[in-house]
Amino acid sequence: MASGIIRAALLLTGILGAGGIARSKEPAPAGMPAVLDPAPAMLLVSVSINGQPQPDTYLVARRGDGFFVRVDDLTAWRLRLPPIDPTLLDDEWFVPLSAIGGVTAVFNELQQALKLTVPSAAFLANRVSAAPTLPQPTDSAFAAFFNYNLSFEYADKAQVGAFVETGMSDDWGVVSNSMLLGNGTVYGRATRLDSYYMRDDPVSLTRLVVGDSVTDARDWSRQVRFGGIRIGTEFALQPSLLTFPTPSLAGSAAVPSNVELLVNGTQRFQTDVDQGPFSINQVPLVTGAGEVTLVVRDPLGVERRIKSSYYVSSRLLRAGLSAWSAEAGAERRDYGLRSFRYAAPFVAGTYRRGLTDWITVESRAEASSDTQMAGGGITMVMVPLGEFGLAAAGSNGKEGQGLLYRAAFNRNAPTWNVALSYQRASRAYREIGVERDSERIIEQIQAAGGLTFGRMGTAGVSYTSLTYADGQKAQVLSGNYSLSVRDRAFVSLYAIHSRFSETGRDTSLGFNLTVPFGPRSSVYLQAGTDGTRAEVRSTPPVSGGWGYRLANSTGNNGRQQAEAQWRGDVGEMTAQIDHAGGQTGMRVTGRGGLLMADGALFPTRQMESGFAVVRVPDQADVRVYQENRLVGRTNARGTAIIPDLRPYEVNRLSISAADIPIDVRMPQDQLLVVPRYRGAVSAHFVAIRERPGTIIVVMPDGKPVEAGSGVSAGEELSFVGNGGEVFLQNIHAGMVLTVDAAGGACDVRLDVLPDQVLPTIGPLRCVR
Repeated sequence: MASGIIRAALLLTGILGAGGIARSKEPAPAGMPAVLDPAPAMLLVSVSINGQPQPDTYLVARRGDGFFVRVDDLTAWRLRLPPIDPTLLDDEWFVPLSAIGGVTAVFNELQQALKLTVPSAAFLANRVSAAPTLPQPTDSAFAAFFNYNLSFEYADKAQVGAFVETGMSDDWGVVSNSMLLGNGTVYGRATRLDSYYMRDDPVSLTRLVVGDSVTDARDWSRQVRFGGIRIGTEFALQPSLLTFPTPSLAGSAAVPSNVELLVNGTQRFQTDVDQGPFSINQVPLVTGAGEVTLVVRDPLGVERRIKSSYYVSSRLLRAGLSAWSAEAGAERRDYGLRSFRYAAPFVAGTYRRGLTDWITVESRAEASSDTQMAGGGITMVMVPLGEFGLAAAGSNGKEGQGLLYRAAFNRNAPTWNVALSYQRASRAYREIGVERDSERIIEQIQAAGGLTFGRMGTAGVSYTSLTYADGQKAQVLSGNYSLSVRDRAFVSLYAIHSRFSETGRDTSLGFNLTVPFGPRSSVYLQAGTDGTRAEVRSTPPVSGGWGYRLANSTGNNGRQQAEAQWRGDVGEMTAQIDHAGGQTGMRVTGRGGLLMADGALFPTRQMESGFAVVRVPDQADVRVYQENRLVGRTNARGTAIIPDLRPYEVNRLSISAADIPIDVRMPQDQLLVVPRYRGAVSAHFVAIRERPGTIIVVMPDGKPVEAGSGVSAGEELSFVGNGGEVFLQNIHAGMVLTVDAAGGACDVRLDVLPDQVLPTIGPLRCVR
């Protein structure tokens, strides 16, 4: 390479003249000519492409009006290699520009500049992903937690009840056990609810649950509570992951440009692209039908708009993406009534896969000693029609063989939507978890539709019909119309007609009116054929405080209620008085938790998701924010517990710099944390206590040290200002300042510091 540049430089100065260059004697690869005859002249030139200067000088070969460029340079410029064999010149491979379709070259002899005009199709494509980066969980700290819900109520007699949950969590997972306590339980004074161990692997999107859980279910099957083992795919471990297919949008740019993506007129993504064709995948589109606009804007502000329609369904999986679940255990019976009642051991599994970006298939199988079931389904999108689904399953049990089939259609558009489904099962069809005929649905019809009228509101209608194996039927037809009145009030009209085999027909008409006032308060009014209800409420602030609710109902459910609510850093309480049917009762509830983490025990609100232990050492009453929303304050030790973090997502925690004393320096006032599910993370804000001050330094003759002189005090460097003033970030008794004064360095020693904030000390003489 170096020898080639030297030869080119010599050629430019004319030392070698026009006699060409020495040819390499190394044999060329098979099928490639070794040299050109006659040999071209070699030049070192600057290159611009479509008016954009390239960041280097380049070696090119010229023969007549034709130019040859190196293969490596074409790659650096992101140009496609022409479908011809390259030529070996001076130990490097060159190709003629004329072989690249549509390229024109203009050479400036005086400036030794080669200006290329290249069509966008000649560039290699840019591939841009609009999907956010998937965050990795922050290292967890060991934590033990205790959640409680306590209630005391009195009407004709006193009742005390409680829900309690204990658990532990760390990077290895979560262990939890929950119970109901008190004289309100049905069997005994304590009823166990759920006990489980859960472990998540966000990298493989896999969740393992050992203990009490629920089975996976498709649209045509049921979820069942059971005790045992469940392992399978859990997409919630990466909330920002787009699991459903979105169209890849393509365009081209003649020069580096800005690309903006509008979905139904709203900006959803923006990025810069290099010149040439580009494609954007994993676009964050709104599900259903819509319109996407690609805006390509060049550096001069000239823009092009490309519009296209799409249809996206969250029921589909991207091509090649799969999800699965495997379960084994025994069905849970009388949940919430009995602590341990398991029966009918079974195994079951589900598998889904995206065959293409418009077809997803699924299957499920269940097997117990009494029932065996297997089935499958297909979901497909047909643009612009909508989404279609078909499923079928067969079973074998004591009643013989049974069959189920289902068909569904959905279409969601910006101004209208419709959903239709029909499911039918034979009387002999069985699946696990269904014991009685009164629970088995043999026919199900569902239909729903809606229209949007812009500022004039929305309207919707729905119909559901269920037929059970014991002959009972249930039918519900409803319609509604909703309107926002200048964003100051929300009104809706409704009509509901139902028919049940046991209770007969019923029709209800009415309206709802909601008027918000203030950020947390609203008035609600409902009036209909079955009575009226009026309510005014104010919810407590997220950061803590008081709220209330007053309600009055007439008709079949006539009652009056008054309620006060309190929310604090350590829990929530509610006190309620209720009058109905000539009887007055009261209820007091409290909910909160205890957390042992980071070597200390903290009272806190309930911990349902992720939580953080925020530490600002020795700084009390510092405001703590989550996504710029006040969520708490530090205690006397500088600690705050933030219990409502979003698991497996980036949570931004920050503190108020205004609450930090002036003599404390914070290297950063914001931290990003990604907790696991019910995991604790440590958010430690470094607080460095310093004592800033100003020292007035004078020379031995009493004159101020010359302004601009350098000052060193240990590792801290400063300079002398006007009047000999030196400001230091951290001063202490006994420290020595070295001043680079005119005539030589001298020293100043601080022996005693005054007891004040931001002291001014001196004048002190600088001694050599």
